[in-house]
Amino acid sequence: MTLAKAAAGVVRAGGGTYNIGFNDGDETQFDAHDLPELLECWIDFCAENGFQTDSVDYVERV
Repeated sequence: MTLAKAAAGVVRAGGGTYNIGFNDGDETQFDAHDLPELLECWIDFCAENGFQTDSVDYVERV
């Protein structure tokens, strides 16, 4: 699924650390102020590593 769909109700403005599970078993972590910043981190990460941006399994706030 897309990051925006997985992050609904999880990502809050004001900053936080988020785990993103993707590709049925991989996970990465980002610090972001809000959803647009988290999306930017995710898109850059996917571009650098050759992942599809719609491969998100879950998003959780740490």
